[in-house]
Amino acid sequence: MNYIDFDESREFDIILLGRVGIDFNPAYSDDVKEDFKPLKNVHYFEKFVGGSPANIAVGITHHGMKAGFIGKVSDDQFGDFVVDYFNEQGIDTSNITRCTHGEKLGLTFTEMRSPIESSILMYRNRVADLQLSVEDIKEDYIRKAKAILISGTALAESPSREAALKAVMLARR
Repeated sequence: MNYIDFDESREFDIILLGRVGIDFNPAYSDDVKEDFKPLKNVHYFEKFVGGSPANIAVGITHHGMKAGFIGKVSDDQFGDFVVDYFNEQGIDTSNITRCTHGEKLGLTFTEMRSPIESSILMYRNRVADLQLSVEDIKEDYIRKAKAILISGTALAESPSREAALKAVMLARR
């Protein structure tokens, strides 16, 4: 049963908008095992692209669907890491822009407390993703999507809030 009819002629199955950051998880391999210890005692981390919309975009492409992303990243090597990773995953990055006033990507550190319990420590002051502005939202890009997904954090503060609302209004047309 279909509840929604999608325009199959559109290029993207979904375009995602919102938080993208860098996640640092305790390293775990044959050589290094940083599991189940307090974060203050972890010495080795693995770096990943994080943020709910970023993770969803990756998952969608792994299922053979076509995803685009609207976002703002830092103008540094972490921003490069995100864009390169998205490109490797087949996510369209043509509407990811760079910050021009020194804002950085948010950083998240994961503490693995047990096989079933973890906690996170986030650094999100003056983060790049919340600098997305209405000027970054392009109607022609939104029109290429069958659906859009907006993360809750995109609505947390201006100017990202207004950019997200503009994207929703354009998608409704």
